[in-house]
Amino acid sequence: MAIGVQSIPMRWAAGSLDIARRQKDKTFTPAMADVLRKWLDPSLLALVQGTPINCLVVSWSSGTAADAEQQTSLKPLLDKARQAGLDVVGLIDGPGDKTAAVAAARAAGLSAIAMKGNPPANAGIPVIAWGSSDQSLWSADAPVLAISDASWPGVSQANDPAGGPTNLPWVDSNGALIGMAQAMGAGKGVKSVWVAVDPPTTVKQTAENFLLAIADAQASGGRWVISLDDQLRADLAAKTAASAATLKRITDMLAFFEKNNATRAYGPMARLAVVSNFSDPMDRILGEQSLNLLPRTREPFRVIARSQALAASLDGLQGIFYVDRELPDAALRQKLIAFAEAGGTLFVRANWSNPEGTPMQLSSEEAYLLFSERSVGKGRLAVARQDELDPFFTCADIQNILSHRGDPMRLYNGPSMNCVCQVATDGRQGVIHMLNYARRAGGDPAVVYVKTPYAKASFVSPEIASPVPLQLAVQAAGGAELTVPKFAVYGAVQLES
Repeated sequence: MAIGVQSIPMRWAAGSLDIARRQKDKTFTPAMADVLRKWLDPSLLALVQGTPINCLVVSWSSGTAADAEQQTSLKPLLDKARQAGLDVVGLIDGPGDKTAAVAAARAAGLSAIAMKGNPPANAGIPVIAWGSSDQSLWSADAPVLAISDASWPGVSQANDPAGGPTNLPWVDSNGALIGMAQAMGAGKGVKSVWVAVDPPTTVKQTAENFLLAIADAQASGGRWVISLDDQLRADLAAKTAASAATLKRITDMLAFFEKNNATRAYGPMARLAVVSNFSDPMDRILGEQSLNLLPRTREPFRVIARSQALAASLDGLQGIFYVDRELPDAALRQKLIAFAEAGGTLFVRANWSNPEGTPMQLSSEEAYLLFSERSVGKGRLAVARQDELDPFFTCADIQNILSHRGDPMRLYNGPSMNCVCQVATDGRQGVIHMLNYARRAGGDPAVVYVKTPYAKASFVSPEIASPVPLQLAVQAAGGAELTVPKFAVYGAVQLES
């Protein structure tokens, strides 16, 4: 099977290289090392056979003397995986001879390699770009971009999470990184985005933690590289019933998304586009934090790489936030201003030279806004008043200027939830992915408002046996509200005209 969209990966930690990697952690014990040796046993592949997992990621090379031992000890596992129809990806991590590591992977019959930076010329094997979310990763011409600096999803436990004050708890999500990778990888042959993050070793993980990691990536169109914690890995090797039940919940969640995979062809249901190349460090901070904060303000959005913006469709948008300090070239500027002239609102930085249009008189209630507004045709140009923008207040003021009257959706009674909104190309179907970062059902059911007059709605979740029809309560001002059944981790509202 070709590595790409159909690949459902799992990090198969085993052998001397993973032991060496984990020994840097002071909490690592000899018992944990013994478990990593046990996971070289080919019989443990029975754990994933018959499940959606079809791709294993193993440590292959670190540029140390342990490479030869690792590659030799993996051979029985690789042979069994090949017989079982599983793809195996070899992770090359370290400063060693990448040409030799690639040649060894090719000779061993690996399905692909994963590595940071450019592979040797004529690698003769598919290469996954694996590394931190930066320009070197995004510019890679690879079937898969694997983000290695992702966060473990959940309600943040940090004392001072970045992004400014908010009436909703801060949540750690990888939706922003996935959106950036998808936008920056567009046109470069990228077929899938993977999130490579291991469970924290400081706390015991429940099944719900793993399920949220899967759903957080899937809802944004990516895949989490399944990674087990030390205790679950040890219990599975010992064949305990509880660990088998946890693994089944993980694989059942994967199966749920494969069954409901039609939405992977949907596009964002959004009224705002965030345009950036995320290259300048300060632009990256503002852009990424905005993508993290917009879901917390319930503002559906889509991401457009500045390098792709000239060819991008702006249909259906009410606003565009041009993040970068670097001004657009003449052709892109003309396109953005034409968008405003046609009735949209263009948000730009303070250094936007020779701003188009005429200043608008703001009321005393609007004087606090971070943007000064200018009338441009039927729309507006909103120019930042300050060189440095606080991401939280920037997102809040963008939403205030666009006004809630134009909201395509709203969420009530979901303080620990994020939503990802998508719509089919013909506009006749839509889906609202709902993610609960608290990982437990709340006291009151969530209520969703949708502006589009859909005829039918239902709720699906891996936590319920079958779809639940939802009643569309039509609102006098337009749109409809839907009361959603309680759920602990993930559910989706499916909409149909």
